[in-house]
Amino acid sequence: MGLFEFLMILVSVIIGLGLTELLTGVANLLRSRNSVRFYWIHSLFQLGIFFALLQFWWESWGMQDLETISFWAVLSILTLPVFLFLIAHLLYPSPVENADLRDYYYRQVSFLWGMVIAGTVEGTFVRPLIMGDPVLHVSNLSGMPMIAICIVLASSKSPRVHTVLAPLILIILILDTLLANPAISSG
Repeated sequence: MGLFEFLMILVSVIIGLGLTELLTGVANLLRSRNSVRFYWIHSLFQLGIFFALLQFWWESWGMQDLETISFWAVLSILTLPVFLFLIAHLLYPSPVENADLRDYYYRQVSFLWGMVIAGTVEGTFVRPLIMGDPVLHVSNLSGMPMIAICIVLASSKSPRVHTVLAPLILIILILDTLLANPAISSG
């Protein structure tokens, strides 16, 4: 087993747990759909976390050339999927029956977007420094506007602000994945 496979075992487990939380949460909402008041921005947030988990897995392919890695670098690599797992878990009220997802979203907004900020800061600034990569690299530049937008989202409970900025975050996330790493290759 190579270093890449060794690292990807734990990374994949955490990503898998995050995806499980998301899919279980959606399934529970659908099961209780007659008593749940859905909110489109909450649904968009779920979709964003789904894409963020997939993006992290997709971009992890870039670690296949690592020959050595420090314990601190491993902790740094695991930080974002751990944050994404926690966000995925906290996206859903308990119990989901009779849930008002609009109300739940705005009660959790500071904490959820705060965790997105922390994960994005770690991935944009800390991980590159620990891994010896440049912070100002084209594949890393989307993190900076995302942090600024997420700060606004975390500090605002205005539905108008969230209506404009939450979709923008999802667009940036998808474009970042498709433009920075449109394909992966084994050769």
